[in-house]
Amino acid sequence: MKKILYMVVMTAILGMTSSCDKFLDAPYDNRVEINDVEDVNLLLANAYPVRADVFTEIMTDNLHHYASTMQASNGATYLPIYRWEDEFSDAITTATPTHAYTHYYRKVYDANLALEQLEKATGSQGQKDALRAEALILRAYNYFSLVNLFSLHYNEAENATNLGVPLVLEVPKGNRNLYDRATVKEVYDQIDKDMEEGLALMKKGEAFVPRTPYRFSLASAHAFMSRLNLYKGKWDEAARYADLVVGERGVIVRKMSEDVTRKATTMETFWAQEIMSPTQHPSLLLVNQTNLFLCRPFGYRLGGFYIAHNIFYTTPSQDLRTHMFSSGGTVIDSVALVVKYANQPNNPNAAQSRYDCFTMEEVLLNRAEANLRKSSPDITKAMADIEAIRKERFTAANYRPLTTPGNPADALTAVLRERKLELLGQGYRWYDIKRLGIEVEHRMIRTDPKTATILKANDKRTAIQIPIQARVGNPLLENQLNPR
Repeated sequence: MKKILYMVVMTAILGMTSSCDKFLDAPYDNRVEINDVEDVNLLLANAYPVRADVFTEIMTDNLHHYASTMQASNGATYLPIYRWEDEFSDAITTATPTHAYTHYYRKVYDANLALEQLEKATGSQGQKDALRAEALILRAYNYFSLVNLFSLHYNEAENATNLGVPLVLEVPKGNRNLYDRATVKEVYDQIDKDMEEGLALMKKGEAFVPRTPYRFSLASAHAFMSRLNLYKGKWDEAARYADLVVGERGVIVRKMSEDVTRKATTMETFWAQEIMSPTQHPSLLLVNQTNLFLCRPFGYRLGGFYIAHNIFYTTPSQDLRTHMFSSGGTVIDSVALVVKYANQPNNPNAAQSRYDCFTMEEVLLNRAEANLRKSSPDITKAMADIEAIRKERFTAANYRPLTTPGNPADALTAVLRERKLELLGQGYRWYDIKRLGIEVEHRMIRTDPKTATILKANDKRTAIQIPIQARVGNPLLENQLNPR
């Protein structure tokens, strides 16, 4: 756990002389010395996590496996994950549970370091409020990611006994710090506490909140609250926070017709690179990283995992989202990738890619679902949100609104169907599998049911096992593994 929960900032101390006194004055663990709010601001600008959870797409019903088109080096890592097994090779060091666990805890460390240093940093109170708000919201977001990956889904009747993840709320000072797992309830209580304080401070220091799609704003923080409450089953709150996002930004969704035009006038690899560009589409929060291909198992021709046929062949050709399906394979083994991130489809090590953390499309889908699950369901509002997305997924000539469902149950079916298609390949389906209790079948040979492994509704394997590397660093975790 030392490598995970006690990460140090390995930046050289500029201007250091050979003076013994000066050397002794340096921080004992080589952390950068932070003096003012500008230093904290730089720290937080680099404290955002990448979408280390995107690999979960291969654990869902969105994709299936083709052995004949899989690069051999991917098998030992990704086939066990595809089968929801606890042990897999760490030969691939990104886009795995091990990488996600380590990465999110690194960012927890950064948030904790920022909070600690703000106590003594110089600067105006407004600047400090904005930076403390950002650090708290970042810590909450990282713990939300961790608990949803490595624990069972939120369940008020069982949260107090279900295993969560270790809670680290300050910068570790010892040489080797060991932490027990908190319960799911304790983790969510901390997330709620951080978000409540963070939102209040962000409103106080709003004038100092960075105006960039790569940092939290009130709109993206409210989008986070909408997702948080949707996952908790707090329907009124999920809808309320979605309302706030729409009130702040308006209903601005991706115009697929413009994407299709760009695709027709450029190479597919360049087009894929630009899909998440903020100049093309104003996402609420993006993460820009330069050296990790986080959708490796399903993001290039030889990944081995491709769009499930029941999605690929049933999506109408008039739906412009099919232009994000990149066909490949042979006549016999037809495969298709979903192209949304990075230099797909031919590069397993894309040098630069942007990943979305929060989009207006997800906010509208959250609101639509919440408005149908509330004690007084509103079909009209829910379908209006769905149509706000759909009308930008067809040309004007081909767009036809869905027939208004006659009851909330049918409307919910339509909303969840749209959610699955709209968010395809973006790493969110796994959380829907968990919270909705969906059974999934994965076959090693697509046409042979005898090769199937089944994930039952509410299966204990939906809590990904604590990675071996984390248990080596923190022996306490060996006795706190997820039950099977």
